[in-house]
Amino acid sequence: MIKFIHHILEPHCPECQICQSCETLRRQLEIANHNNELLMNRLLPREESNQPPVEISRPKTLSWAVRKQMLEREDRERARIMKEVPTPSESVESLEKDLGV
Repeated sequence: MIKFIHHILEPHCPECQICQSCETLRRQLEIANHNNELLMNRLLPREESNQPPVEISRPKTLSWAVRKQMLEREDRERARIMKEVPTPSESVESLEKDLGV
């Protein structure tokens, strides 16, 4: 009974028998890791170079205060441009007279 409980609580005990399925999985994992290493060495040869590593640009999140300032600045710029647009000097009535309406 004690041996059964020991096997349930510690199925991979090195003093007990070696689990055949675990050994098979370990061998398969070693083979897969070896194949991955060979593939990586073929695809990415390790050459010593003096080039600095390429930095990956990541999207940066803006805080609400910064985003609000940017939106307000854009709105002020739009308002300034709209003020600078020349207004028509002729009135609607004079245009209607020209068209004969």
